[in-house]
Amino acid sequence: MRALKIGVIILLLLNLTACLTSKIELDELTFVYGLFIDAGKEEGTVEITINSPLPNRLNSTGQPASGGGGGSSYSTVSKTAETIADAMLLIQTDLTRQLSLAQLKIIILGKSYAEQGISELLLWIKREPSLPLGAFIMASPGSAKEMNTLTPIYEQLPAEVLKNFGTERFMFATTIKDCMFAEASNVGFAINNLSYGQKEEKSSEGKPQYWAGIQGAMLFQREKMKGILKLKEGRALAWAEGRLKIAVYSVSWDEGKSAASVVFNSTKSSKKINLTDNGPVFTVNLKGKASIIYLRDPKNRDEEELSQIIIEKLNEKVSNHLTQAILITQKVGADILQLGLLLEWNDPKQWNQLKERWENYYAQEADIKVKTDFHIVDFGTAK
Repeated sequence: MRALKIGVIILLLLNLTACLTSKIELDELTFVYGLFIDAGKEEGTVEITINSPLPNRLNSTGQPASGGGGGSSYSTVSKTAETIADAMLLIQTDLTRQLSLAQLKIIILGKSYAEQGISELLLWIKREPSLPLGAFIMASPGSAKEMNTLTPIYEQLPAEVLKNFGTERFMFATTIKDCMFAEASNVGFAINNLSYGQKEEKSSEGKPQYWAGIQGAMLFQREKMKGILKLKEGRALAWAEGRLKIAVYSVSWDEGKSAASVVFNSTKSSKKINLTDNGPVFTVNLKGKASIIYLRDPKNRDEEELSQIIIEKLNEKVSNHLTQAILITQKVGADILQLGLLLEWNDPKQWNQLKERWENYYAQEADIKVKTDFHIVDFGTAK
């Protein structure tokens, strides 16, 4: 009995010890926050750039430290190879710490790389278990690598700035998981198409500073880049997909003499299908509650009349933007709103008949209607 007790105690003590053969200390890792993918200069190659923090140049509050050699608080490394995996291996050979993708926040696709298709990226993602499914995917207007040169103001790394475009839901918040789901389901997805430029002011050292923003959306049908939406149409499509957090719109009437600007703090969307003898009819509904943030009304109308005018103008404007966005997705054959899945759920038999040619059906025959339902909830202190 005494021997049994000793044996149990020994087993418990063994469970408290670490596995020395596989343990890796945090200071032996390089955490990749941003991954930037471009087509290589030579045909059939890909250029990979990583963006990672330098902990030795940050103090306990996350600010640049006075010690540690000064300089930038982050590092970038680029390598070109025939595959993404080979390029990552080349990056690893130049580092004294082991690469870790567990903290990846953002993947940026260069325009040229996106245009040639991202099938290799999707295959690599499927076989790279350390990649977090919640990492965002966005596109650069030119080279993805150049996005590393933007100037972080409130953040420490360029990758953190770009990540916030997704977490704050300024437009689309497409993640690795969303892309993999769309590819497996034979439907489309959209990602933010970023803008990039140089600021007028320079840094304290006299160096140029660069900014990034969102100028629209890039459309994909599975692994193929199909087209690009401008900002207005992209914002409406993001609303329809349930991605948009806040929307600001301005309208005018009386030949431009009267105008109003509103902010939608509540944005909702839904998709419905009506199965008819002539085929499925899809309806995309947008709902929102808005507050007036600017109003010019020389005729001094009352709230009820103004409300009706503003809502009518908003319905017209937003409906036009979304209708135009959907027409573009149909023209390029990219089912961004994933209406094919809605059909499969409601009528599996008809979906089985259409799924093999769904891209063509969506582009040429799909009947899609748009409806809006907006309310003014706050006129401010002026009324």
